[in-house]
Amino acid sequence: MANTVKLKRSAVAGKIPTTSDLDLGELGLNTYDGKAYMKKNDGTEAVVEIGGGSSSSGPIAFSSQVISQDVTFPAGQNGASFGDVEIASGITVEVPTGATWSVLA
Repeated sequence: MANTVKLKRSAVAGKIPTTSDLDLGELGLNTYDGKAYMKKNDGTEAVVEIGGGSSSSGPIAFSSQVISQDVTFPAGQNGASFGDVEIASGITVEVPTGATWSVLA
């Protein structure tokens, strides 16, 4: 049987996790806004949005789904796929120079 990994998440519009909500390197999702966050520490703890884009500029994470519309990551925006992701026939995913898209099993 496959294991299911669930990240900390909120379905409340505009809710951003605080440094006390996440462990260092831990990811949190806002499923209402479609945004992902992580806790970092470069001498000062902070929670940062991964990708920094809005849902109108393209998704930053895909999870076990079929991508059924064209996606273009803005230059400099990073994205990730968690689990199996299928791109529907005739659909393109463009990752320009300066952007990355990682597929994580």
